[in-house]
Amino acid sequence: MYEQVRIVSSLTRSGSSVGQSDSVVNAIRMRLEDAGHQVSGVPVVYEDLDGGSEERGSWDAAREKANASYAAAQADVLAYIGTLDTDAAPYSIPITNAAGPLLMISPCNTYPGLTRPFEPGEPDKHYPTGRRNYLRTALSDDLQGLFAAQWASELGAKHAFVLHDTEPCGRGVALPFADACQRLGVDLVEAPLGIVPKQSEYEALAETIANSGADLVFYGGIIQNGAGPLWRDIRTAAPTVTMMGPDTLYEHAFIRDAGAHADGTLITFGGVPPALLEGKGRAFHERYLERFGREPECYAASAYDTTGVILQAIERVGRPDRAAITEAAFATRDFDGVLGRWSFDANGDIDLRRGTRLTIDDGRFETLRVLPIDEQT
Repeated sequence: MYEQVRIVSSLTRSGSSVGQSDSVVNAIRMRLEDAGHQVSGVPVVYEDLDGGSEERGSWDAAREKANASYAAAQADVLAYIGTLDTDAAPYSIPITNAAGPLLMISPCNTYPGLTRPFEPGEPDKHYPTGRRNYLRTALSDDLQGLFAAQWASELGAKHAFVLHDTEPCGRGVALPFADACQRLGVDLVEAPLGIVPKQSEYEALAETIANSGADLVFYGGIIQNGAGPLWRDIRTAAPTVTMMGPDTLYEHAFIRDAGAHADGTLITFGGVPPALLEGKGRAFHERYLERFGREPECYAASAYDTTGVILQAIERVGRPDRAAITEAAFATRDFDGVLGRWSFDANGDIDLRRGTRLTIDDGRFETLRVLPIDEQT
């Protein structure tokens, strides 16, 4: 077979997302420990690479490309776990795709265009060989946007102001949210608007929102692109407006950045938080708490299952054949994991259809409801 197997992860280990990436890495290590750090009797070595930089305070394109190139060049690397930030994935997918292809799985990426048509040329432009090598155990944002719009409609929202951070991740959830709102009878004050990322203040935009008649504001984007100042200024100018966002805000870093202005925010998560999982998921959550002494962030369970899929695919193939291992991972059906029993579809997306509604109360995330996602709306 081979002397050893290496699994490499590339996650945002710099900046305020480190709490989320710590949880992902912890879950990867837990799954490898459960396997005795071996697959079919062969040692498994894991490398935790930083796909971010302190200079940017978040993901870094140059670092991500360098990590993917490093993994691609090492013959014993049979899987690449990443990325944490969706917007980093287009920089590494083409590199891993041309390297065998090398299996790449993300427990966190949600941008629709990585696996299905969304913007021009997608998803094919990400796969230079014409063969798919990328999978994800996170729900795609077109479904999360729909889930959020259904909530906005149930709340009785009449006029929504939709913002995004101009990057794929932000547009990928904001635009489906806007489309679904219109189908559900929630009017848009204007077309979805891209903010100027990383500003220290958004007072002018906040005044525009306050004067627009909007009763709900939805922001699609990462925390590091200005969510904290954005919330502060909108809450100041329009204190009665409902503030809503997707899973990119479901990190303790958002609460730290936005402070008291985060309270009352409505947040959707395309899945079930670790603390609410049942069966194997509940056991995972209890073990995580005992091991690390703190709650896992939202994508920890997804990372645990991602690692399990990789080990299963390597074991099925039984030889260091990247292409065959990728095919075996794509063929995953009825995987009995901590997320539940699930399969990958033909696009490489997980087929679970559950979402969670949360809010922030007194600086803490509070779960409101876990619901099936109705795709028929």
